[in-house]
Amino acid sequence: MLKKFTAISFIFFLTGCNNLSIPNPMENTENTERVTTSVDSENEVIGIGSAKIASSGTLVATGKAVREAKEKLKSKILSEEEIVFKSFLVPADPYTKKILSPALSDLMDYTATQLVQKSIEKDTWMENNKVYVVYSISKNEILSESQNIFIQYIDDITSKFQLIKEGVTQTQ
Repeated sequence: MLKKFTAISFIFFLTGCNNLSIPNPMENTENTERVTTSVDSENEVIGIGSAKIASSGTLVATGKAVREAKEKLKSKILSEEEIVFKSFLVPADPYTKKILSPALSDLMDYTATQLVQKSIEKDTWMENNKVYVVYSISKNEILSESQNIFIQYIDDITSKFQLIKEGVTQTQ
């Protein structure tokens, strides 16, 4: 009896979830076309945000849409950076990888934060009582910034190890 109840409940749950309609702000072909014309999807990473215009007005809705767009952009940048930063460790030996790997997430987060600040607002529009905002950053900029920050980190670690080495050799 319990198995039948569980099976029937699961079927109702599954059927109910399949019939849910979650609105996608980019479902509208006009919105998709608008974004496609304003960004180069081959060479840019984009974040799209939207917010309903409430009684507080378009200024507040625009602020919320910008925040959402930048959060989505940061998430996409982090995905791109994961590949980039891991590629930096390919030529490294296992010991060096073990030393550097724990710092990668902090380096990636720092880099993504820097890149979001450098991102460019590509488009803004209002439609159906909503504000839409598109932010983007070049994939080349992601690679360049990631390289710069990784090199700065390696230089910093190297200078700290050099100081330790000098301290040890002076005690001999």
